[in-house]
Amino acid sequence: MSTFDYDVVIVGASFGGVAAALAAATDPNVRVALLEASQWIGGQATSQGVCRWDEQGLDLIETTSSTKSYRDLRHSIREWYRHNATLSTFGRNQEHLNPGFAATNFPFSVDPSVTHTVLRDLVAALADRLDLRLGTVVTAVDVRDGSVRSMTTASGDTFAAKVFLDATDLGDVLPLVNIPWTIGAEAHGDTNEPDAPAVAHPEWIQPITVPIAIENRPAGENHTIPRPVNFDDIARKQRFHIVDGDINGVLRPRPGGQESIFGYRQYVDARNFNDARFAFDRTTLNVGSNDYMDATLPSGDAARDQKIYEGARDASIAFVYWLQTEVERDDRNGSGYPNLRVRTDAFGTADGCAPQAYIRESRRIDAEERVVQQDIAKKSFPPGTPRARRFPTSCGIGMYGSDIHAADGPGTPWLAFETLRFQIPLGSLLPKQLDNFVAACKNIGGTHLTSGAYRVHPVEWAIGEAAGILAAFAARQRVTPKEVWQQDDRRTTYQFRLLARGVPIFWWSDVRFEDDPRTYAAVHLCGVKGIFSGTGGLAFDPLGPASLAVRQAVDANLGVALSWPPRAMTRAEAAVFVCEQQGWPIG
Repeated sequence: MSTFDYDVVIVGASFGGVAAALAAATDPNVRVALLEASQWIGGQATSQGVCRWDEQGLDLIETTSSTKSYRDLRHSIREWYRHNATLSTFGRNQEHLNPGFAATNFPFSVDPSVTHTVLRDLVAALADRLDLRLGTVVTAVDVRDGSVRSMTTASGDTFAAKVFLDATDLGDVLPLVNIPWTIGAEAHGDTNEPDAPAVAHPEWIQPITVPIAIENRPAGENHTIPRPVNFDDIARKQRFHIVDGDINGVLRPRPGGQESIFGYRQYVDARNFNDARFAFDRTTLNVGSNDYMDATLPSGDAARDQKIYEGARDASIAFVYWLQTEVERDDRNGSGYPNLRVRTDAFGTADGCAPQAYIRESRRIDAEERVVQQDIAKKSFPPGTPRARRFPTSCGIGMYGSDIHAADGPGTPWLAFETLRFQIPLGSLLPKQLDNFVAACKNIGGTHLTSGAYRVHPVEWAIGEAAGILAAFAARQRVTPKEVWQQDDRRTTYQFRLLARGVPIFWWSDVRFEDDPRTYAAVHLCGVKGIFSGTGGLAFDPLGPASLAVRQAVDANLGVALSWPPRAMTRAEAAVFVCEQQGWPIG
């Protein structure tokens, strides 16, 4: 048993946890420990098998609506393929290679094992100050006077730090630090959300799914797996089906549909490759038919959680058998696709199943700022409104419609609503009860309804990155994360740290970090502080004129008349001028 001292300790190498660790360890003077119970890092993008990343607003994802590190990760994954596979002419000629789809305007999709390899390489590159410890389970936490002092693992080792992050997919640390947390549906009287139930339903937790990897082999081959002994019971409970939202086909969409079961999470599109190793399309199954209906996580008991995972795994294996033998074929001519073959290499498991269940809903902190439905739902704003509620404390942005998956076991009803482009308020990462503890994953202060929008890949990555930069900043400044949130000057400096990394904190569609980082910082700070309005939609129009009317509007928003220079200025120059006059850091 040993005692280790770090600046930042992160529990959970989820997708957000890895983002947090990489961001915190960017500071060469900050030592970071990343503690992960399993042998995988990357969460939903790797061990949980959600290999087609959940992204919306694809026209902006490669430019202004994602963080630079998120785009860099995708670039590193693309480079892995360019160096380790033979691409076809089509694959080589794609501006943004998408391994899972040889088409444009599809979400990024990639083999989970490749994502895992790339993430491990990124972590290893910072090994001098980022200590990754796999197979490490936190079992106890020392909390005194509103601060976490240390954490103890199952091996008896103790980890002390200035700042602690919970980046587990289920908020596993929250019960250990003994602070209030919520899961399931909140009551309408607690949140005033239009679609919240009259009374709280903590049992309404979104279902888990254990994806399973399969390959579309040539017709005539037979790779049918043995019939599961409990197949009939599982098929009845799961109600295996084809139509699921936009999905209406097995291998290809039928007329009037947009998606197929196979194409929904496809991670290898053979058209991208001239390589025998990638000669056939591959996918993971993650659709309504294998959302597990009997029970969901967390149950509050580790042994029960394992049984639930096993039940969800069995449901996915049975679903494969159903697709191989019983499903109506897309041409309505016969049943089953025996040519579908289970792939074991995606996860290194004998049955092709993901080693971890995909988690849609986590325990959530009692946060300083809670995001509720009316903060982000399109129907809560006047028609034509381009953005959701503005949070001056923003530490990131996101875009995804909220869909609450239904489950029979806990009785969770289905619900979905459109969102406007939203922000991540810094206070949603901070519990009211602790001053040096940060939520860095799906466990932020949202609700059952808003968690459906904040759980997706680019948003989780943004949450983790914001948490990691906050932890490093607070540790170096010798202040608490809570003080950064409370104090305007410190919060603005922290926001600049984010912007200096290419992390957007306000929704602008036409201001790119790569074009001019200083202008980028100025325009975002002016947006998040409500100083500048756009010119329509999400546009800032950086090269447009800063007219007299624009200057007067800025003065009114600031509550002070600035000494504007008499010369003509662009709107971007005006934003820089405002920040300089206000003493806001922009580099």
